[in-house]
Formats: sequence, structure tokens, C-alpha cells
Amino acid sequence: MSSRTGAARRIGRWLAPSCIAALAATATAGLIDGATHTDGALRIAIAAGFAVLVGAPVALILAVLVRVAGATWRPRALIARLTDENGAAPRLAGWLLGGGVGLALVAIAGNQAVIGLARATAWKPRTISVILPVVMVAAVVVIAVATVPIAVGLGRALALFERGRTRPRLTPTRVLIGTGAVLALGAIAAWWLAVRPLTRSLALDGAGFVGLTLVLLVAVHLAWSRLPRRTVGVGAALLAVGLAATAAWARWQRPTVLLGLWGNDGFGSFAIDVVVDIRRVRAAVPAAALRPTPRAGAPHRDVVLLTIDTFRPDRIAAYGGPVSTPALAGLASRGSVFDLALAPSNVTRRSLPALATGVAATRVRGRVTGWALRLDPRHITVAERLRAGGYDTLGLFCCDGFWSASRPTGLEGGFDDLVIAHDAEALIAALAERLAVRKPDSRPLYVWLHFIELHEWAGGDPDMSAEHRRLYDDALVRMDAHVAKLVAALATLPPARAPIVMVTGDHSEALGDHGQPFHSTDLYNAQVRVPLIVSGPGVAVRRVDEAVSLLDLAPTTLELAGFEPLGHPHFDGRSLADLLLGARVPDPSGGRAYAAMITDRHNPIRRHALVLGRWKLIRTGSRDELYDLASDPREVFDRAAGSPVELARLRAALDEQLRRDRASPFWQ
Repeated sequence: MSSRTGAARRIGRWLAPSCIAALAATATAGLIDGATHTDGALRIAIAAGFAVLVGAPVALILAVLVRVAGATWRPRALIARLTDENGAAPRLAGWLLGGGVGLALVAIAGNQAVIGLARATAWKPRTISVILPVVMVAAVVVIAVATVPIAVGLGRALALFERGRTRPRLTPTRVLIGTGAVLALGAIAAWWLAVRPLTRSLALDGAGFVGLTLVLLVAVHLAWSRLPRRTVGVGAALLAVGLAATAAWARWQRPTVLLGLWGNDGFGSFAIDVVVDIRRVRAAVPAAALRPTPRAGAPHRDVVLLTIDTFRPDRIAAYGGPVSTPALAGLASRGSVFDLALAPSNVTRRSLPALATGVAATRVRGRVTGWALRLDPRHITVAERLRAGGYDTLGLFCCDGFWSASRPTGLEGGFDDLVIAHDAEALIAALAERLAVRKPDSRPLYVWLHFIELHEWAGGDPDMSAEHRRLYDDALVRMDAHVAKLVAALATLPPARAPIVMVTGDHSEALGDHGQPFHSTDLYNAQVRVPLIVSGPGVAVRRVDEAVSLLDLAPTTLELAGFEPLGHPHFDGRSLADLLLGARVPDPSGGRAYAAMITDRHNPIRRHALVLGRWKLIRTGSRDELYDLASDPREVFDRAAGSPVELARLRAALDEQLRRDRASPFWQ
């Protein structure tokens, strides 16, 4: 028994520096990380607590593994064998530098292997996953063999530097510090020159926490023999345990604070995402908080929303464009066509969440994941509101990255039935199957479809020659054929259940305007003006020359579905039901639309655009551009200097909009 107790004590003493280092490092780094990305002592403590819960075990495992590896490899003995009798260590320097060269060659080989295999296989991940390991094993063997003469040669060359000296310059300590500095500078140069430009779109939230934790881990271990161990150990344990307890308390007592932190940057927010099932917290919200208020005597119409990715209006015939699109033209001839409709943003990950929630892109909270935005779970989607109001809800979407039951982004929230298929044909077939089994007395239906095919028109090629741009028109023709099949599927419904059909886009496509080939780069109409065609029972047949926003679709949908539309701060748009149902005539001077570019890891620039009547203001930083859309629809002539009255009016309106943007969109 005593031998076991003695062994346990030895193990405990051996683990003590790593345990204390892990707790002290993660607690300190967590507090700094929390203070960097949030404010308020409680919020900082909660974020740091979750950082400790996730980071401390990982830091402890890493520290133990490094110490075990050190005990196994015995680096001091290796250094001694590579040190000459006079204390010089040129061979050590050669092997360290040669090893660094070898690691760099392995990294380059991996990079080139992936690029080459991607091109050779047309980016087939499974094929690449089989071939890449074989290629890399062969590359590592070749590089390892080649590294030996490099290391030996460098060692011999550096030995010439030491020849004839009684007091060596290349001592082991200097070699370790010098080669470490050279390798670090090389890594930093490679990062800034080659890696960083390619990884700006990667999620690096919390990188500062990780780096600081590693530095503190090393520092505590190196200074362990000089530290007041009892004081440091007790202090680190109390701090870490206190922060972790604060995090656990917040999980059950402050769920809204927790969810607000989830949407921030930094390691603490990442840790919350790892530890907490945020969708479960969201699911606890009672249906009464979501249910819209019925309008007395209003019918609950079926509503179908079709959003087409990368949809530019001035190319289709319904908007005077050159491309024959008879299905879209047919819908336009039977309903209302909005001449100036602006998307909430110029990129899918910002526009779709705004459409789904009715909240301006500037007020939508969430975290960028891949190319999508994971919604803060406190947001309520239009589908959730309609489902709570008694609707069946059906979502038919192109892209697993934006809508997914297994990796939810929040856009799928509220849909009883969710179909994910890249092909529009498959989505329409799934809709037709479900419509075929519906009964005349079924509950009212809300359907949202999103087609991706038009987004892929160019294959990523930025060539904007007239010949290449025709590919976009060809894609429009194919898309119109899908719309024709959708219209045919809806025509099978009984006349009494004929739906309101809305067709629009999440953003437009520049096609070379303002020097841009695609989208997500500016807020000119070439990237944010989209078609908006609405047809169905009671919808007036007219052209609407009043500027509108797709943010108006959320309150419009609720009102057409027989409910009271919500205002700010729940929604940022205004209902267009009175325009659609012929209750009022369009007012060109009274139109309003708002769009924004949001800064994130894919987009370094923040912009805002506001349309009032015929005038449009675009703000980038402190610079304002003003355009008269009536006389200059392509936004070529900046009127900011020549129209001071209109400039002042739109500046004041945009400033007021930015103040409204600060209002919370959440129910509590």
C-alpha cells in the first residue's frame, strides 16, 4: 500500500506543474480574450470560464505529451552528442536548420500535392483522400533522405566558422536561440507572404487565446523551480474554478447572456459553442412568444417564396432585358412587378438571414461558418412565426452549407419539412409529391424554395467579355425552365388553394459593372437590385415604380397570411400588402430601401446604402456617394458635390437608420 501511495505522490508531483500551468494559462488568456471581445465584468468572466472549461484539459494534455516526448527523446543528451569537446555546436545548428528546411519542404509538397490532385481529379474529395496519403508518404521519405546531406553540409560549413577559436561562438544556447529565431522569422515571412492571403476567409477566432496560452504554458514550466509553488498553485486553481463555476451558473441562470456571447468573436464564444447545445436553449422558448396576431376576418392564404441566387433583373424580358424568360414573364403578366427592389445585402450569407428573419443585415447576429452565417438562436424566423400561427411549413433548398438538419445554421428554423438538394429539378419534384397528397381542407401552407444554379453561371472565371457574359443569359434560360415546372406544379392545386407566389433573388450580379465581375464587393444596384414579382389571388396587375426592400417581404408575408405585420425592432421593413392588393397606388417619391455590407472574415469593408425615392446614398467609411437613379440608373455620376440639399437629407436619414440598427432584434 505504501509503495502505491508513494507512486501516486510521485505522479502527482510530476503532474503538478502541468496542471497549474494549464489552469493559470487558460484562465489568464481567457480573461484577456474575453476583455478583448466583450465588455462588462460578468460577461468577461463567463467567456473566460468557458475558455477554461474547453482550453484547460487540452492545455494539460498538450503539456503532458510534450514533457513525455522530452523524457523519451532526452533532448539534452542529443544536444550533448552534437556538441564538440570545446563547447561549439555547429553540427547542432546544421541539424536544426536542416530540420527546418525539411519541414518547409514537407509543407510545400503537401500544398502542391493537393493543388495537383484537385486539378487532376476535378476536385473529387474521396479520390484525393485515397491518393494524397500515398503521395505524402513518398514525399516525406524523399525529403527525409535529402535532409540528411543538407544538415550535414550546413554543420560542416558552420564548423569552418569555429575553426581555430579557443572560445566558441556557436554554443548550444546561442544555437538554440539563433536557429529558433531564424526558423520563427521564416515562418512569419511565409505566413505573411504566402499563407495569410489564402487564409483570410478561415475562422481564426481565438488564435490570440491559443498563442497566449502556449506562451504561458512554457513560461510556467520554465519558471517552476523559482515560483512560490503553493501560492501560484492555489491562486491558479481558485481563479480557474471560479471562472468555470461562473460559466456553469450562466448556462442555467443567464441563457440570454450566454447566447449573446455566442455571437461574439474570440475563443470564449467558440468554447460556448462547443460546450452548450444552443439550439436546445432556443427550443425552450414557448410557442406563445412566436405566434403572430391574427387579423380579424383575414384569410390565411398559402404563400410560396422562390429566391433565385445571383438574380439580375435587367437581363430578363419582364424587366426589359434581352433574355426570353416566358415563365417569369407569365408570372409578371398576372401580378405586380417591382421596378426597384433592393436586397438587404450583396452576398448570400447576409441577405438570406435578413429575408428569413425580417431583420436588416446590420442587426442580424450570428457567426460566420464556412460561407454561411449561423444565426444567433434568439432570432425568430418568418417560418417559425407562421408555424406557430397554424401553418404547415415546407423548405426546399439547394445548399447543405446554408440549410442543414445535421449542421444547423438557423435558416432551417420553423420548417416542419426540410428538403436539401442541389438540383432545382429535385426540389420541384419533392414539392410536387407533397402537393399531390394535400387535401382541400389541409392547414395553410408556407413554402420557401431557393435555387442555386444561376450562381454557378461563370464557374469562377472573372472574364467579363461579351461572349463570356452570355453564359449568364444561358443560365437564365435554364432557370426559367425550372420556374415553368414550378408554376406547373402549383397549377395542380385546387383554385381555392391557389397560392400567393413571390419570386426574387438574394442579390444580383455585377457582370462587369463598376469593374466587378460578380458580387459581394460594392452596393451599386448591379449587385443589390433584384427582381421582385408577386402574383396570386387578389394581387393587382401593375408595375410598381416605388422603391422597396426585400426586408419588406417578412411583414408582407405575415399580412398576406392573415396576421398583423410586426414593426421595428422585430422587423425592419414595411408591409407591401396594400400595394399588392390594390389598396393604394405606388408613390415613387415615398419609396425606401436599405442595404449593407457587413465586415467579416470574407469581407474587410463595411458599407451602407439607402434609397429614398429617386435618390440613393452609398456610404463607405467617411465617404458618401449620391446618385439620382431616375436620370442615372447605372450610378455613373456622383451627385454628392452638386446636390447639397438632397445629400443632407439622405445623410440625416442614413444616420437615423444607423441609430435604429443599434436596437436589439430579440424578444428579451
